Amino acid sequence: MDFFDSLTQGFASLGTWQIALSLLIGAALGIVVGVLPGVGPGVTIAVLLPFTYGMAPLAGISLLLGVYCGAFYGGAVTSILIRTPGEASSIMTMFDGYPMAKNGQSQRALSLAFMSAFVGGIVSALLLGLAARPMASFAARFGAPESVMAIVLAAVCVGKAYRRQFASAMMMMGIGFFLATVGIDPNSNEQRYTFGIPGVLSGIPLVPVAVGLFGMAQALVMVSSPVPSFDASLIQKAGVSWRGFLEPFKYPKAMAKGLFLGSAIGVLPAVGAALSTSLAYFWAQRGNKDRTPFGQGNPEGIVAAECANNSNSGGAMITVLTLGIPGDAITAIIMGVFVVHGIVPGPSLFMDRPEIINGVLASLLVINVVILALLVITVKPLARLAYVNPRILGLAILALCFVGAFSAANSMYYVIIATVFGVLGLVCARANIPTIPLILGMVMGDTLEATLRQTLGRSEGSFLPFIERPISAVLVATTVLLLMWPLFSGLFAKHRRNT
Repeated sequence: MDFFDSLTQGFASLGTWQIALSLLIGAALGIVVGVLPGVGPGVTIAVLLPFTYGMAPLAGISLLLGVYCGAFYGGAVTSILIRTPGEASSIMTMFDGYPMAKNGQSQRALSLAFMSAFVGGIVSALLLGLAARPMASFAARFGAPESVMAIVLAAVCVGKAYRRQFASAMMMMGIGFFLATVGIDPNSNEQRYTFGIPGVLSGIPLVPVAVGLFGMAQALVMVSSPVPSFDASLIQKAGVSWRGFLEPFKYPKAMAKGLFLGSAIGVLPAVGAALSTSLAYFWAQRGNKDRTPFGQGNPEGIVAAECANNSNSGGAMITVLTLGIPGDAITAIIMGVFVVHGIVPGPSLFMDRPEIINGVLASLLVINVVILALLVITVKPLARLAYVNPRILGLAILALCFVGAFSAANSMYYVIIATVFGVLGLVCARANIPTIPLILGMVMGDTLEATLRQTLGRSEGSFLPFIERPISAVLVATTVLLLMWPLFSGLFAKHRRNT
């Protein structure tokens, strides 16, 4: 099946009113949570996840993808108008967007950001359609040893993404792997780490853990945060201009740099949009010839950052659909929709459920068009959401977390788990310990255990298959190189100083 046939079938699969409504609600909700500082798509998707259980798979996925993409757009609004990024990935947009707004160019800055994000989102979706199937064909050559090493490499990439927090990130990843083993052993039927608690026999469920770590923890942080102050006069000038929509195309180099870095980094596990926007911003700055310095209202800074920001979504979904490895915490939660409906992400998904693949591709394209249209119509009232008291918003989110956790299984057991992990998330936030690796570890833990058992079972406990098979050996070498790179770079630096 070629790209255009896939796209046609994808659009046809969106024809039901349930999917269309889910897509529209998700896009609108995503914009709103992007505008609200401190909420973010992770919190919202974690809260919404239990409510997707009764929906058709593609409807639930479209809802969450709408939130995922919409938040990228919405984060630019507060970055530009009140110098408060709605998302970490919108920080670079703030550097040039806010000075523009202060100079009376709010509409120009917002138009630049929205159109650049739109281009990034469309290119990202097209990349998914063009690259996912060839990548899935390559991934189909993976056996158990390759799957094990792909997950190990992803885990190391997660740790490396946190740089100075490498040890704590790997610790949380290990806890996630451990939590995935709790329950009944699928081979021996023995109980593992259940401590006699009946509810734990089926394992630690992902939904309440995600609700607690992202929803409850962030709500508790917001409740205990001071009310911010800002210049409200800029919000009154919010709007868009048609001339501003065309301006990003005057800076093709900045746009190309943002699209390249956003798409490439989006594929890497747990790196996320924040790094790609930073790299794209500084790369664009290096080749800038504009008279306006970066950080003082240069349009190329907004274009590069927003193109990189929104082009992450398609790349992150590529690894989910082809390898079953989430690109970040949000796509890890979205994977929960697949799992709940008995859909296994990976190479076989392209043969077993092509309508899901094609539907995701079409959803990403339609979502970006819907979001841009909604922003043009509602940007001024949306900007006023910045007035919302974060403490009141935190209490509302906390209430929704309790409702969502209970509704996932109509059980107080889920509420207890969510509360426990909510407290853990708050402690981690205060101690500056990343919680995203824990979720990623839980999502990949079952696959890691199953493939590791299979590999060692066939080799009678030998680790030789990991280095005897070419693809696996390359993954092993890459993992070792990543771990040893700080040592190598230190030796190279010392050699240069001595010569």
